Amino acid sequence: MAKFLKNLKNNPFYFLIIFLIAFLNLFWLPTFSFWNIYPKNSSFLKNSGLIQYQHPSKVYSKLSPKPQLNSQHYILLDATTNTVILSQNPDSKIYPASTTKLATALTALNIYPLDEVLTINQEYTDGQVMELKLGEKITIRSLVDALLVYSANDAAFTLANHHQKGETGFIEEMNLIAQKYGLKNTHFTNYDGIHNENHYSSVYDLSQIARLAIKNPVVTKTVKQKNLTVENVEKTIKHELVSTNELLGIIPEIEGLKTGWTPEAGGAFIGLINLNGHYLISVVAQSEDRFADTKNIINWAKSNVFWQPYQP
Repeated sequence: MAKFLKNLKNNPFYFLIIFLIAFLNLFWLPTFSFWNIYPKNSSFLKNSGLIQYQHPSKVYSKLSPKPQLNSQHYILLDATTNTVILSQNPDSKIYPASTTKLATALTALNIYPLDEVLTINQEYTDGQVMELKLGEKITIRSLVDALLVYSANDAAFTLANHHQKGETGFIEEMNLIAQKYGLKNTHFTNYDGIHNENHYSSVYDLSQIARLAIKNPVVTKTVKQKNLTVENVEKTIKHELVSTNELLGIIPEIEGLKTGWTPEAGGAFIGLINLNGHYLISVVAQSEDRFADTKNIINWAKSNVFWQPYQP
């Protein structure tokens, strides 16, 4: 070792050799290993999600007065980034009425196969119903469609009653969704939104349920439909249904989402808004005119909300 160090001191060329060996081991040779495992034409490079990822555009709003609404409970947010653009009392307790059925649909889509066929063994007549008949055979998909478009309480009942633990088990599943996503101001006691003091939510929590719902293409496709025909599996019974969403086909930016009303809750509406290819979610609750309030929010957004590409 002493002789080696003496030679190294007397001959600087040794330093160059050691440096080259270290360089090859640390940088050049590992590169060959990489290309042997992932050749240049491999799908690792072409299809890498990291490489293809595009950061969402950032949403901005002008510093302008809030729109004048009938509701004191509302929110508007960017669906992609979850950025709250506009709100008033977003976390205050409200009664969700039939906007509950968005959570009912999510639960059903989560636990049942779409093509599963149910047989109607009990009629349900509370509130708005599609008049399902005893003995009628109908798919889960048809019931979810009727639930979302027509807000059919008997469709909600049938879906809930089909749970292996009955209605109670289904409602527990609804509450598990709220718990999983941290919706601390939401608690469900039923599947159709009929008034109950312990059945409540907030406009912020409803907006988060909406963000979950629109990730499912069954929901986004269905809630766009103004008219819907639902048939039993034998195609001997037809239910002609019209959407409860009065803004569909009237306000071009509206592509859904769910209505609600009871005397105790007032009017509620969750809106899915397409603004120049960017999606917003609006929620109004305890409103005397839920659709007028939503139109005012849309008009405000068209004048005040804009997006800019992400700049790292």
